[in-house]
Amino acid sequence: MTVQDVATQRSSVRPSPTGAPAIRLNVGCGPVQPEGWVNIDNSYRARFASRLPLLDRLLVNAHVIPRTDFKPGLRGINLYRPLPWPTDSAAAVYGGEVLEHFTRESGARLIAECFRVLAPGGVIRMRVPDNARFWRNYLAEYEAMSRQPRESWTMAHTRWIEMYFREIATGEKWQSSGHYHKWMYDEISLILTLQEAGFHDVRRMAYLDSRIPDVRLVEVRDDLIVEGVKPG
Repeated sequence: MTVQDVATQRSSVRPSPTGAPAIRLNVGCGPVQPEGWVNIDNSYRARFASRLPLLDRLLVNAHVIPRTDFKPGLRGINLYRPLPWPTDSAAAVYGGEVLEHFTRESGARLIAECFRVLAPGGVIRMRVPDNARFWRNYLAEYEAMSRQPRESWTMAHTRWIEMYFREIATGEKWQSSGHYHKWMYDEISLILTLQEAGFHDVRRMAYLDSRIPDVRLVEVRDDLIVEGVKPG
């Protein structure tokens, strides 16, 4: 039995309070839109391609706009607002590289909404860039450069600084998550954020090791991954 088999056995899709199958939300899905999940992305391109697929295809064929991976059926939902599902109605929430596109305060509100819609025993799983690893990379290159003779010094290690100011600390623009990072998490801060929302058994997880069945359908890469359970 593989690690994934064991992980799958730890959880199953729970029925909602009405008896209907509980939903699974893939928030900020981007091009990852598997069947069996409610795939949510509120970017302009996602909304256009999912709501007007024929016009989208026509404009693509006319080389007016580029081709996209967004599919019909995708839900264009503003994640700054309350989620449009009843309390205790979801079995799982997955967010892959979405939380860092919100400020700390807006991200906490989104996590609180995920807690509300999850049924007791439901699982939240968030995957974000690892802030600690980011700065370890910077320090490693800085220290390697500092050990070189002064005449050999370059600005190569400052690429991490450039990346930080190009993609992070941009603030909120037009109430849209956009493509820029507005906060960064490490293992401690992400675990505490989920705990403060009310989640229990919050811990860092390995890639594809999850209490969510078929997590491999939505998890496309490794990074800082934290999972928690709504108590019941």
